[in-house]
Amino acid sequence: MFRNQTINWMAIRIVVVGVIFGIAAIILIARAYRLQVVDSEVLKKRAEKQRSMNIDLESRRGFIFDRSGEQLAASLEVDSVYARPRKIATNKTRLEVADSLSKILDMDKKNIQKKLEEDKPFVWIKRRVSPLTAERVRKSDLGGIYTDPEYQRFYPLKNLAAHVIGFAGIDSKGLEGLELFYDKFLKTAPIPITAQKDNLGRPVMFTALDWAPKRNDIHITLDRNIQFIAERELENAVNREHAKSGVIIALDADSGEILALAVRPTYNLNVFQQAATASRRDRAVADTFEPGSTFKVFLAAAALELGKAKRSDVFFVNNGLYRYNGSEIHDVSPHKDLTFDEVLINSSNIGAVKISEKLSKAEYYNMLRDFGFGSLSNIDLPGERPGMLPKPSHWSVLTKANMAFGQGIGVTPIQLAVGFAAAINGGKLYKPRLLKRITNALGETVMENPPLLVRRCISEETSAALVDILRKTVTYGTGKNAAIPGVDIIGKTGTAQKADPNGGYSKSKYLMSFIGAIESVKPRIVILVVIDEPMKGSDRTGGKVAAPVFKKISEGILAMSGTVPGRGKELVAYKEPTSKTVEERRFNSHLQHGNKPGEWIMPDLKGADLRQVVDICGMFKCDLAITGSGVVANQEPKPGETVREGAPIRISCSGGLY
Repeated sequence: MFRNQTINWMAIRIVVVGVIFGIAAIILIARAYRLQVVDSEVLKKRAEKQRSMNIDLESRRGFIFDRSGEQLAASLEVDSVYARPRKIATNKTRLEVADSLSKILDMDKKNIQKKLEEDKPFVWIKRRVSPLTAERVRKSDLGGIYTDPEYQRFYPLKNLAAHVIGFAGIDSKGLEGLELFYDKFLKTAPIPITAQKDNLGRPVMFTALDWAPKRNDIHITLDRNIQFIAERELENAVNREHAKSGVIIALDADSGEILALAVRPTYNLNVFQQAATASRRDRAVADTFEPGSTFKVFLAAAALELGKAKRSDVFFVNNGLYRYNGSEIHDVSPHKDLTFDEVLINSSNIGAVKISEKLSKAEYYNMLRDFGFGSLSNIDLPGERPGMLPKPSHWSVLTKANMAFGQGIGVTPIQLAVGFAAAINGGKLYKPRLLKRITNALGETVMENPPLLVRRCISEETSAALVDILRKTVTYGTGKNAAIPGVDIIGKTGTAQKADPNGGYSKSKYLMSFIGAIESVKPRIVILVVIDEPMKGSDRTGGKVAAPVFKKISEGILAMSGTVPGRGKELVAYKEPTSKTVEERRFNSHLQHGNKPGEWIMPDLKGADLRQVVDICGMFKCDLAITGSGVVANQEPKPGETVREGAPIRISCSGGLY
């Protein structure tokens, strides 16, 4: 017999509850392990993202200096206006804020209101406003509206070397010229700012990371003084001749360094948005043209180098009219017989054709290719074109003859200047360059850009012969208007009819040019002058229009360098800057605010150099105009006078090189 046993339900319940709690504890421990160990890094990042936001602020873009250390492009600190829409409570408040801002910022009220209604913690209202405007925004005390410093690109010399320097956009990105070509060096990484957010997602505290962006400055080969001379004479020539456009290039024949590159029409870099597209076009590298008689230099180089002609050879030039393969070739001045030298001296088209007959198509083509025609010069500027040099297989019966006197071929100004430099410097073709070196923010050189010899085109003997012929061309040939008494000048004129879109060549549109070199100074300087479509083109020539411009530029350079006619001297423009630091060079002048926002007390600038003037006046965004060079001798307004931001300031310098 078994006794009836009672089931202990209480114990069972305790065991069940214990098992449940045990399983729950195991699950919790596993979950905790997963959260604290396995997924810890992911969760940390997610939490950080929820409670903070990152804002990138623009950092200072690198500076651009000329070869002597003068500022050509700088970045000035200015204020920008932004909003935190979530801190503006109601639509009514947003409407009131938009109305106030539209009056201060001169913006459309609806546009501002739309920005304030965005569900974002941060929106820009207007970038890079004037100090006066920023002060008005701060004094208006509009809730949720703030100002923050940014950097604005400033070009102290306005339109000087505009097509070389180019410009940068609002986000510090290079858009044209050197600003674009060397953007990767000039542009600095943005400065990261961390903002902590409250439970509503509003930024309440900003923290800058302990990080400083690396800045690089570029030093270029341009000389501000030579550039100024070139631009002044080009402006005068284009206006005097009522020309369509013009280009002047000055370069060191023995290194390829570009000393000046002037283009007309031009524009003010500080307001580049207002410039027409045609004004911003860098015609020195992007435009091709038929060079005319300047191209006879390369024909002569080919004939002499290949031994196809001698300087003593005499050519019958048909008294000014030559019927060639069904076409008529004319000379401006008829002659019966001309020596090889006299063909260039008198710029005889007929003589050039007869010299070309001694060359095969392949010989002439290969020599022109050696001089760089038909291919990029690889100058450090964007937008360069390779020109047009058709292959011999595509030549007609007239192509070689036409090319002999500069028709049927397209060259860029930079190609012509570089090729001419190779023809007269001993036959060495150098890569043209604008970058001299790159330095960091401390002024330490981080990269050099030495001369690069591309190839040898002709022998030194051939080059010396060309120099002698081109010297005679200036002494008593078509280039007489480029001559300077007591100075060794060489060169060649060019007068080219422009192609007519309807076929053939225009009877009224011409391109006048002169290319030459100052042999009296070391290093030698090649100067190309191109004047496009002067009003009275049909009765004007390169010798009358372009050669006098070359002469004026040469006289300016000689005066600047202190060269005595007949004696060579190292150009002062080539003197490298001293080892003084920026701080040692800075002019110790204390800037003071005026009584009202946007007003300043004009400092005494006497004795300051150009860079110091730019540093000081750039702080209150004045309209700066500088005449002369050296140090400040006179200024307007006078020291102590009150000036408003953007006011015109006129500085006269003396004691400089020119």
